[in-house]
Amino acid sequence: MITSKSNAQVKEIRELKQAKYRQARGAYFIQGIRLVEEALLKSPKVLKVAYSPKLEETERGTQLLCAARRVMAKAQWLYVSDEVMATLSDTPSHQGILAVMPMEEYAWEDLFQRPGMILLLHELQDPGNLGTIFRVAEAGGAAGLVLSAGAIDPYNPKVVRASMGSILRLPFLADQKMDEAIRALRARGYRVFAAHREGDTSFWKVDFSRPTAILLGQEGGGIPPDLLDLADDRLWIPMNPPVESLNVAMAAGLILYEALRQKRDCSETG
Repeated sequence: MITSKSNAQVKEIRELKQAKYRQARGAYFIQGIRLVEEALLKSPKVLKVAYSPKLEETERGTQLLCAARRVMAKAQWLYVSDEVMATLSDTPSHQGILAVMPMEEYAWEDLFQRPGMILLLHELQDPGNLGTIFRVAEAGGAAGLVLSAGAIDPYNPKVVRASMGSILRLPFLADQKMDEAIRALRARGYRVFAAHREGDTSFWKVDFSRPTAILLGQEGGGIPPDLLDLADDRLWIPMNPPVESLNVAMAAGLILYEALRQKRDCSETG
């Protein structure tokens, strides 16, 4: 058992809390029983697994350990003390397990080959918002996400945790030039709508059966004028005064589920 918090292998994992080390190594970590269970279902190429005695305090934890030993047999395994695990976790408490994963490398074709809406996210900064968008996008049938340059790192531990496993399955592109992304989508036949409070069209009246991308702006800063001008149209979400705007994750969810409702209505009537 590793009991030293300054152990070189422990330090290497702890450094992955910082974006510069994640980018340099092309790796990030997931933590907790639920997320590692999700990783088992996907059977990814896990690089390392660190676990502590706390994991085996519950039957679920013990079962996970046995299953992970089989599925992730090629990973490097580290048995650490609960105190050492606490220094690796980015939460006040931990469940005794984390896994170091390689970053996924997606291309535009990974998004195009999937049905559903594409979400364009301009300079989002809040990890909880981005993680929630991953979750609601997968649940609502989105094809994937496109994150602009200047947005929060999608592999930030808080984003990963808030995604509840969806980041393991939903394709996304990060660090994109948003103007180029919009032009590429339009050239591919997508209509690009900017979600804006001064939009011309209610999202209830948009036909989402055609290939569609939705541009959502930064919390507080919104969408800059140059990107608004590139969109085909601006849609808005009706709301009662004095409320003027919604949380970006909530707005994404409403639009996604309107598209899903339309799709299901068509399948039921067709």
